[in-house]
Amino acid sequence: MPKTETELLKQATESVNTCLSYRNPWLIKRREIEDMYYGRTRPALKGRFNIPVPILEGFVNTLESKIDDQIRIEFKRGREATLKSAKKMTAAWLKDSSADRGDYNGADLDAKKLAIFSSFGVLKLVPSSYPEYRQELMAVDYYDFIFEPNGGANIEKHIFKGQLNIFKSEAELKEGVKRGLYSADGVSRLLLSNDNDIKVVEADRDAKYNRFLAMGLNPKDFAYVGDKVFNLTELVMKVNGGDWYILFDYKKQIIVRSEPLKKIFSSGLSPWVVWHTERNPVSFITRAPVDSVYPMAEAMRILINQNFDNIQKRNWDMVLYNAKKILNPKEFEYRPNGLIRVKLEQGESIDTAYRKMETPDTSGITINLLEFFNNFLGEKTGVTPGASGVSEETKVGIYYGNLQQVADRFGLLNKFYVQAHTEIAKRYKYNLKDHLPSKGFMVQFVGLGGYQSEALTKEDLDDDFSINVVSANQEAKIDEITKKNQKESLLLVVKDQELRSGYNQEWLRKEVLRTGDYSEEEIREAMMKDEGGDAELMSEAARSIEDLLANKKVKLNQSANPAFIRKVANYAIENADELSDEEFAKLYKYAIDHLPIAEKNAKLLAEALPPAIQPEGNSPALPMPTNPTNPISPEAMPIK
Repeated sequence: MPKTETELLKQATESVNTCLSYRNPWLIKRREIEDMYYGRTRPALKGRFNIPVPILEGFVNTLESKIDDQIRIEFKRGREATLKSAKKMTAAWLKDSSADRGDYNGADLDAKKLAIFSSFGVLKLVPSSYPEYRQELMAVDYYDFIFEPNGGANIEKHIFKGQLNIFKSEAELKEGVKRGLYSADGVSRLLLSNDNDIKVVEADRDAKYNRFLAMGLNPKDFAYVGDKVFNLTELVMKVNGGDWYILFDYKKQIIVRSEPLKKIFSSGLSPWVVWHTERNPVSFITRAPVDSVYPMAEAMRILINQNFDNIQKRNWDMVLYNAKKILNPKEFEYRPNGLIRVKLEQGESIDTAYRKMETPDTSGITINLLEFFNNFLGEKTGVTPGASGVSEETKVGIYYGNLQQVADRFGLLNKFYVQAHTEIAKRYKYNLKDHLPSKGFMVQFVGLGGYQSEALTKEDLDDDFSINVVSANQEAKIDEITKKNQKESLLLVVKDQELRSGYNQEWLRKEVLRTGDYSEEEIREAMMKDEGGDAELMSEAARSIEDLLANKKVKLNQSANPAFIRKVANYAIENADELSDEEFAKLYKYAIDHLPIAEKNAKLLAEALPPAIQPEGNSPALPMPTNPTNPISPEAMPIK
């Protein structure tokens, strides 16, 4: 039996409260670390130093610069017939993710920055068909993300998860009611409860304001936006065994929207995808990259400040003086060309009047300790001075990142990160099914006609696609020295005919392509030997076969060549025992009807070739299907 609105509110509120209470000690530590990153320190005691030192800032910024690679998603064909649709899907992703539309890479960089501090990156894919189709990817602040404390690392297994501080304007809420998205009663009660035209994070959730305060800013005092704005909470939680979506005002206890998750997302998947910088299957919160650095960074900051204290003490050392001989002790205070009166007896040394209480110079100890901490951090965290241009011989250095080790330790190569982007692509594909306009979505891709424009339609959306996450991350590539050695040895083999003849030729060709950083899929396509064929054209032939057998109307393919004809005709011949007479005749006739098109295309190709390599005769012969006793003509159609 479905729960009442009161029961849903109670469950949702308790879920949020549980997470807020659980994470509070952890957030206190985040604020301390953020203070160090932004250079916020407590006031120093009189005569002492407490200046910020950009050690943590250096680590974070350098780490960011080493993981700023762009992520690209490629949809790969499943069945041969889906190649063109897969290209269109990939083109749609590229269009939606572009900087001037969705800026997916910007959201990915934001999530990485937040993950450095929190140990997890949260990305949220939000689809829309109003006022036009689009899919927006955004990074979610760890201060705003709600999770089940005992849910473990996999967010999909959490009984509840959600997001705080979802701001909606009055106009957005009213439009949502018109479109049937929001509860008319809930929105009406919410609008009556608020007449503020400011945008404020609620008091019990404003820990994120610490970032502004650390920079001397206070957005609470400058929150005017000129329109009524409402702070809502979004939650997906288990209700009677199924996932429900709840959008409500946590403070006023008003539900704006509540319905089964599958009614909003046909995939049944929540919009949030989470990846971690460190694997820990039993805990959602793990150790963040900054957690390993913070204690050492604090120790180094203290050392540097104490060295300044030491210098100041040596500059202004205290003096022990003989009150009988020093007439005015205040004269010891520094003054340009100052004079000090001293009363000495005959033969007395000035040393009997005062003695300077010297402070030992500790700069050497400080430098040695800083160098030790620097090297220790490099060894234990994968961070060394070399990555930021600081040599190992440098005596005083604030450490930065080592390219390869940082990437490995941060986890860009681990399956968790790759799986997260695969999950985003999976949601993207389902969202296309839910929100793609009936007229389709215009995309551009490289096809048979070169760079072409065509609409991606719902007919192109196939469950048979596979998803490939492609990263331009240089840190994740093979070690450059090893790669250089492999290229040099391969070059020797290729240049020497005697050596070359002793190698497996197919392996050798593949290795040559691999040195050019071609993907395995690109290498497979390059190694294909379809006579006169093209992978996309063969895919279109396969799609035509499927559509003909499904009794769909299929147009003639104006790019057809002999390989296209052979593929369709041979399919009919090779599967004759399984096809009905009507199906066989339909396929074979479709192949025959392309003969004039293929001959025309062959002539055009011949005319375009340089004279030295043009074929003899009027036109090249058209290869026939593999059935020599039955020439491909309407009069001589093979009999089953």
